[in-house]
Amino acid sequence: MNLEEIIQEKPHLKETIRLYEKVLIFNAAASKFIDHICCDDVAYPPSLVGRITESFSSVFAIPEEHLHPLREALTLRQIDFARLPRNEIPAFLLPYREDEIGLILFLISRPYFIRRGEMYQRLMAKAWEEGKCPVCNAKPSLGSIDSENRRKLYCPFCSTTGYFRRLGCPLCLNEDASTTTLFTFENESGFRVDACDRCGSYIKTVVNESIIEGRLTPDLADLVSLPLDIRAQGKGYRRHSPNAVGMIRMV
Repeated sequence: MNLEEIIQEKPHLKETIRLYEKVLIFNAAASKFIDHICCDDVAYPPSLVGRITESFSSVFAIPEEHLHPLREALTLRQIDFARLPRNEIPAFLLPYREDEIGLILFLISRPYFIRRGEMYQRLMAKAWEEGKCPVCNAKPSLGSIDSENRRKLYCPFCSTTGYFRRLGCPLCLNEDASTTTLFTFENESGFRVDACDRCGSYIKTVVNESIIEGRLTPDLADLVSLPLDIRAQGKGYRRHSPNAVGMIRMV
């Protein structure tokens, strides 16, 4: 299913899908000049920062002067991308709102994380024993049940996939079934919410793996099921990691 088909089928997501289209354009542009990121690089090498921020400014129509403080911080190596999956915003002052800097850092770092995921392909499809990505330590927000009734988790940062035990909360490792709740919503067939009452968190689960295998990427599956985020968060549950357009809080 391409983006235009998704918009036709779900017109209420048009703005979100158009933003994701820009994300794809930026990721493709950035990927052309980050092939040589080293394993010990904690962010983009200073020599690449200018091209990265220029591309980001162009694709997302953000004035370059607005990105100048971020560009300077990246050039001076003041930002460690490895902290982002743990929701750790840089401690030093940047002239952005907290929600804005979190969004910008996620979107601008995504090509970096995807590249790291490609560098560590041997970890793909490995067990997420601690409920987090073995490459970047991000917590999942989306999972699926495969044809063998196994539970697969997807990293929202580097796109690594892996298996987790069939039951239990991957966010706090709670195994007490009496404190977990599964619920679905009308008009959102193929998806459910797995909520944990112990930690107050949730992930979404694709209950029909063919949705991801044949129709949608994990990123798109997460985006088209955005109404489930709104309803889960409306019930007081918390999402830990952003979707592909950088959204965490929907209500």
